Amino acid sequence: MNLKKIALTVIGGVGYGNISDTDAIQIKTKYGNVEIQILHPEKSAKIVLISRHQGKRHVPPHQVNYKALIAAAQKIGAPVLSVNSVGSMKPEILSGEFVIPNDFLDLTKSRENTFYDKRAVHVDMSNPYCCRLRRILGFVLEGRKRCYTEGVYACTEGPRFETKAEIRMYSQFADVVGMTGVPEVVLAKEAGLCYASLCLVTNPAAGLCPEILTVDEIQEGVVKNQKEVLEVVTALAKVLGNDTESDHGFGACSCREAVQNSEI
Repeated sequence: MNLKKIALTVIGGVGYGNISDTDAIQIKTKYGNVEIQILHPEKSAKIVLISRHQGKRHVPPHQVNYKALIAAAQKIGAPVLSVNSVGSMKPEILSGEFVIPNDFLDLTKSRENTFYDKRAVHVDMSNPYCCRLRRILGFVLEGRKRCYTEGVYACTEGPRFETKAEIRMYSQFADVVGMTGVPEVVLAKEAGLCYASLCLVTNPAAGLCPEILTVDEIQEGVVKNQKEVLEVVTALAKVLGNDTESDHGFGACSCREAVQNSEI
C-alpha cells in the first residue's frame, strides 16, 4: 500500500476505529505495532483510520499507547484529525455540537507525554493545534451543526469521571472536558505533524444536569452522530486531497518545523 496517497489520518476511539469496507495493515514502530485501516471514500483522497483501542474492546484512556499511534501517523505523513468525545462545561455548548479546540489544559498525571525522555527538547506549544488544518475543518463544517471554531479542551486522567467540584474549577479556564486528547496533541507537535481535533459533545459535564452521567449516555451520543462525523471526515479528506496552500485562503503552517531550535 502506497501511504503517500493518504490525504488524512483519523485517530478515534469507540465507534470510529473499526469501520467496515477497509483494508487493514500493520505499521511497525519502536513503541509497538499499530493496525491501521484504509478507507476509500474517494480514490484521490484516501483516509487512514487508527483506533486508540487497537482491536481490543476498550483500552482505558490512561493506558492508550499514544506514542505508537503518533509514531505510526508520522510514518504515514498525512495531516491528522483526532476525533474526541467530550463533555460540555458551558451551558451554551449543547450535546451533538462540535468544538474545534485551539488550546488545551493538561490535567493528566501518569502518561508518557514526550518522545524526548533523554534529550532536553522544549517544543513551543503557543499554538498546539495546526492553525491551517483547523481553518480547513471549520470550512468543512460550515452549514452543518453548530460548530465552535475555538475552545479550550481540558484533558483529565480518567478513567473515572470528574467530580462536580473539579468541573466547577476546570470550567473557569476551559470549555469541554475529555480523556484522550493529551498527550496525543503534544506528541503530534513533537513529531512535526499537522494535527487538529474534532470534539463531539456527547453530554453535559458533571453537575451541569440533574442526572448522573453514565457511559451509556456517551456511547449513545457517539452512535447517534457517527454518520455525520464520518461525513465530515470524508469532506475534509476531499479538500485536503485537492488543496494547495492558497486554496480558500487557508494559508500555510509551520508544524513541520516545530522542533527546530528547541533543543538545549
